[in-house]
Amino acid sequence: IIMANSSSPVSGTMLNREQLARLYDISQELQATLEPKVALQLILQHAIELTAADSASISLVNPGNALLELEASRGLPESLTHDYQLALGRGITGWVAKHGSPALIADVREDARYMSLWGDVRSELAVPFDVHGEVRGVLNVDSTELNTFDETDQAMLSALAIQASRIIGKTWLFKQIQGKAAMLESLAQINETLQQTLSLDEALEAVTREACRLMSATMGSVLLLDESKDWLDLKASYGAGKTYQAKPRLHVDESFAGAALRRDHPIQLKDVRRSSLYQNTELACEEGLVSM
Repeated sequence: IIMANSSSPVSGTMLNREQLARLYDISQELQATLEPKVALQLILQHAIELTAADSASISLVNPGNALLELEASRGLPESLTHDYQLALGRGITGWVAKHGSPALIADVREDARYMSLWGDVRSELAVPFDVHGEVRGVLNVDSTELNTFDETDQAMLSALAIQASRIIGKTWLFKQIQGKAAMLESLAQINETLQQTLSLDEALEAVTREACRLMSATMGSVLLLDESKDWLDLKASYGAGKTYQAKPRLHVDESFAGAALRRDHPIQLKDVRRSSLYQNTELACEEGLVSM
């Protein structure tokens, strides 16, 4: 007996011996795959084959911004596969992520939650999955035909979602370990640099360089308040062009960087090129900067 999902089982749905054997074979195939991206694509391939869907996708909840982001897909237009994000609660997929419950839609045109994003989708099936005890993602399939999916498909898809959660959980754990190791290495290098210099400028350059390396950032900078505490002056940068280094000083009350000081809290911008909070949009485009 296979429970459809750890948080939302399909009551009364039993899988036959052939279906269970198929899931077992898929599980063995996934365990033999060391590359997470390849494994997720295999899950999507099997999701389409098992449910007779036209497309499939895996979306993850980004804990940093609470948005549902497309992690892997098959059969979707390329326009949807780049930087696609969805607010929790929006659309069928967003609803499943927010409520942690599956959604089996025979005709999406009759469901108020549905958001048309591509093609002539008529039916949809989406199931949530947990990572470390929290709903962190959704496995979704679509079809251009009505009434394509049933509760057996939901049980099969939920079993695949459990496989996806294991793969993603291991990947995230590995990234966390890598991140901690990189952080310790950076702190050690910064400490060594600070012990070898008495110059504030050199120390700030070292901190900025290591911060960029640690965050895999294109560019980084350190801004310091002047004596009046009204203006921010650029004191160190890494990866910045001459135009950025020569940009005017920023007023604390009128700049995005100043807002971080006023609020005494970290803040971020998803796209500085399209934000009214960022003063130097032309400079950002010239330097190739997007998020901050």
